[in-house]
Amino acid sequence: MKEYAIEYGKVNTPALKARLMDLSDYKKAHEKLIILCHDVFIQYRGGILLVKRLNFPAKDMWWPLGGRIKRGMEVKDSLREKVWGEAGLKLSHLTEWGYARTLFKTDPFGHGKGTDTLNLVYFAKGRGSLSVDNLHEKPTIITPKRYKLIRKKLHPYVKDFMDKAIPLIEDA
Repeated sequence: MKEYAIEYGKVNTPALKARLMDLSDYKKAHEKLIILCHDVFIQYRGGILLVKRLNFPAKDMWWPLGGRIKRGMEVKDSLREKVWGEAGLKLSHLTEWGYARTLFKTDPFGHGKGTDTLNLVYFAKGRGSLSVDNLHEKPTIITPKRYKLIRKKLHPYVKDFMDKAIPLIEDA
């Protein structure tokens, strides 16, 4: 994916960055808009890292790290920052894999309209000491052998991209 910043000459520019929305404003946006996110399937210590989410949507599901894209940052830089904050890992060999839309009946705010996200999906190698934040638990390295046991239990979004990631581990 190419990113263009015509007026500024580069994508990372202070003029485009903004503080996070007030929670009340974000709740309204979440109810009415598609949320643009980025997720990454991370090769780490012989497998692919998945975590259990502690909040809606996808609460209690195995999921890759990621989340909303930060305004005014290149997507890859935003994702690197997100993964560092969520798990203390640095990413290398960050490769774009495509995009997917996830639709959930649940939402984190109780507005009853569910969650609608468009996700830019990446693959990367992770390094560092893994330590997840308070929005995730049970960081687990999914090896090819373990994947065969849990594949049917995964959300279709996660399963589709894990099907692409696991062969890379088998060849590593």
